[in-house]
Amino acid sequence: DWRCYLTREEVGKAIRWDSIIWTAGLVNVGAMLPQLYQIFTTRNVEGLSLGMFVTYFFIQVAFSLQGFFRRDKMLMVCLGLSAVVSAIIIGLVLYLRG
Repeated sequence: DWRCYLTREEVGKAIRWDSIIWTAGLVNVGAMLPQLYQIFTTRNVEGLSLGMFVTYFFIQVAFSLQGFFRRDKMLMVCLGLSAVVSAIIIGLVLYLRG
């Protein structure tokens, strides 16, 4: 047969998928840091949706646990770190609105 078939594992290795997905996971963590910095510097939480951050937190914890149970370090580490950032933001919102 003249066709060449690659398995999904071979494609992933060829495009260095592990590096791509780790980068995406770390960008996910970094994407929330400007919000955290702004809260720290301005002490202004007006307009922030506490419900959205609480929802993100539970989703991040769930995917981090998925990573733990599936032995997927990227999910466990990156989503765990994202959950930590979300928890800090939630705490600051509650404290500053209190």
